[in-house]
This record gives sequence, structure tokens and C-alpha cells, in this order.
Amino acid sequence: MSARIAIAGGGPTGLMMGRLLAGDGHEVTIFEAAHEIGGLCRSRTVDGFVFDLAGGHIMFTKDARVQAFWDELFPDEPLVVSERHTRILHDRGCWVSYPFENALGELPLEHNLECTEGVVRAHLRRERGEPAPHDFENWVRWKMGDGVAQHFMHPYNRKLWKCDLTQMGTVWIAGRVPDAPLADVLTASLGHTTEGYTHQSVFRYPRTGGFAAIHERIARPIADRVVLGHRVQRIERVGDEWDVDGQRFDHVVSTIPLHSLPRVLADMESGPRQAASKLRWRGLVSYLLGIDAEHVQPFSWVYLPHAWQGPANRITYISNYSPENAPTGKGSIMAEVTYDGTPADASKAGRLEVARGLERAGLLDAERLVVTDAHDNPHAYIFYDLEFESKRDTVLGYLDGLPGFHAIGRFGRYDYHNSDQCLASAFDLHARMRGALARGGGPIDGAPSRG
Repeated sequence: MSARIAIAGGGPTGLMMGRLLAGDGHEVTIFEAAHEIGGLCRSRTVDGFVFDLAGGHIMFTKDARVQAFWDELFPDEPLVVSERHTRILHDRGCWVSYPFENALGELPLEHNLECTEGVVRAHLRRERGEPAPHDFENWVRWKMGDGVAQHFMHPYNRKLWKCDLTQMGTVWIAGRVPDAPLADVLTASLGHTTEGYTHQSVFRYPRTGGFAAIHERIARPIADRVVLGHRVQRIERVGDEWDVDGQRFDHVVSTIPLHSLPRVLADMESGPRQAASKLRWRGLVSYLLGIDAEHVQPFSWVYLPHAWQGPANRITYISNYSPENAPTGKGSIMAEVTYDGTPADASKAGRLEVARGLERAGLLDAERLVVTDAHDNPHAYIFYDLEFESKRDTVLGYLDGLPGFHAIGRFGRYDYHNSDQCLASAFDLHARMRGALARGGGPIDGAPSRG
């Protein structure tokens, strides 16, 4: 039985849902507020330089379905395979492997000893039963010790999250903050760097078109189902149907940020409405800096924890991802600057400020930039404050009880999903919807997890 399904949002998650549901024969309409698809995974080319507009995306996954799907998407153009080479710039000319605790032997001796002592003392406190703190700042000391906190974790995360870290919770940590065994840390301290984050040790990337090549290929079979430049204004339950801006549908798949739903979802109850309005996030301005090839380091991306390195918290050598990402003899850096509230400066002056910081770090010559560009992403990262779980669970508990309404996506469920996890969540929701759609509508069997 064919169903009419509205999808709010033409990012990777919405497009993947559209492709899967249309493939089942359903009548799908995708509403995208922007004038191009892709959401946080968009790309553009500037004077021959490929620019991923929301930071340095890569293709890696632990999900076999996503891995197989990527292979199916690129039968005519082999993906570029790269080994991950990631560094932390501890001081000018002092490169430390990532994760930090796996490479303490690469630090100056005094800093190595401070960090190693801190790790051991923290381990002993936990062995004596000291409970984990609920805020991120003290959790870092509890888990990694004072030295690692001082020399990397605290300055980097303050720069990234733009907040007092005691106001940040810890529910997001699993899978996001590396957890090196004590034996690995001690081995690294003695000068033998150990491997961390092995699931990212090899990654792939499209040869042409930047990361956007993925969602553009996802969208090919459903291009005629996408309505660009249409920001959904009102979603309302009318009888057994949903009214989306005056059109009737059996189901709604929403990737609309949860904090925006009170504006859109008619008759939303007051408790969930208030909780949704209190969810918080961070924006991101990405900067493209075209440089001479001589200034390209042999790294994938680099973390910049210190204020003297400028406003960027991380840079990506995107020209290392594909030989087609920069003109011959040139290279490119993408720098990331997060913000809370007022956007970072994307103007020519703002780009120069970022470049000057990287120049102080010894990474480029700001007077020899070939090209610059910048892009503002108002919604980039979910912010996990101390009340995050309570607020999100209140909103999702309400939404998951609405018949025929399906919240999904990084901001659609406030799940810290990478692009591969967005695709995996689309596979999961599609599988859950199949039974309800076969019955002609109604609630689905089971709600997604809220991890």
C-alpha cells in the first residue's frame, strides 16, 4: 500500500529516508529550506579548491550496511583511501599524535612527567572507588589526571565548546573521548606511541566533488521529489493525517532541530515545548585557505588547543583527502571556529585573523594565501549541558508517541551522529516503518534508542 510521506529536511538523513521510502513505492516529498541539498555535508569549489562547508568529513563506519551502500554509490569512481594521520600541535614545531594520552613520550620531558603522574594518580583514585563527576571539567581530571587536563583536554574543549566546562555534562563522552588503557599510556610515556581510535585508522573520501558527492548520489533517484527553498512553517495533526503547510500526508519524517519544533509543530504540549526551547547547540564557521603545496603538512587533521594558535580549534588538510581537491602545486586547509550566539567573523578580516593564528603556529604564510572563503553553519554541534538528558527525553518521549511522526537526524533527535550514523539511523527507521506502512499507517513498532 502506497503512503504519502513528507520529509522535512534535505540533509543526508532526510535524503536517505526519501530514497529508501520512494524505493518501496511510497509517494515522498522532501522539503528543504535551503536552495541546495546536503545540510552539514555540502561542498563547493572555489577557484579549483574543493571546500566542505562544515569541516573535514571523512568516510568511515562500523556499520556493514553503510559500508556496502557507499560501495554501491560509487561504482564508476573509486573512492580515495587514506591512512589517518592526526596530530595535536602542542607547541610550534612540537607535533603530538592523537589521542594525546597515547603519545605522551612525544611531549617535552617535563610535560610528559606531569601527564604521566596525573594519569597514574587518577587511576589510583578510581581504584579506591572515587565516583565519576557529573560535569566534564572534573570528569577529565578524574579520568585523565591534572597534567592531561592542563596541557590538552581543558584548553581544547574550552576553545571548542565556548563554555565553562563545569556547565557541561558527560553523557556524550562514550565513543567521542578516547579511553586509553593505563598500560598504553605508560608505554607511550616511555617513548613508544600506541595506536588509539583504530576504527578511524583508514578512511575513504570521494575523488571528485568533495563530501557532497555522497548526498548528491543518494538524491539522484529522487531529485524530482525534493522541493528546495521551502522551510516548513506548520505541521499539524488533522484526523488521521498530517497537514504540512497545507498538504496532506500519512506520515511525517522530521529532521527539523528539536529546539525549532515549538515554532512548527501545532498543538505541541507545554512541557515538551518548554524542554525543546531550552536545548542548546553551537554554530560553526568553516574557513577555506588555499596555500602553496610546500606548506601542506602530511596530516589528515590537526587539533589546535591553545589561544596563541588563533581562533581555530581544528584544521583539516583537505587537499590530502583527494588529488582533485586543489589545483596542481597548491594545497588547502579548512579551519573550524565554533561559536555560541554571535557567529564567528566570516568576512575577509575574519579569514585573515584565522590565517594569522595559523601563521603564528608555523603552518602557513598569511601573505601568500591563494584563495580564502568562509561559510557559516548556524547549527553544527549539539551542546550537552547538565540538564541535556532530561530535556531531550521529555521532547522525544512526546514526539515518539505521535502516530505517524518520526523524528530523526543529528538535530532531529539531538543525537551526536556522524554522517555514517545518520545513514544508519535512516536504515533503522525505514525498517521500523515498513510494518506500519504495510498496515496502511499508524504507530510504528518500537521507538529508536536515545543514546
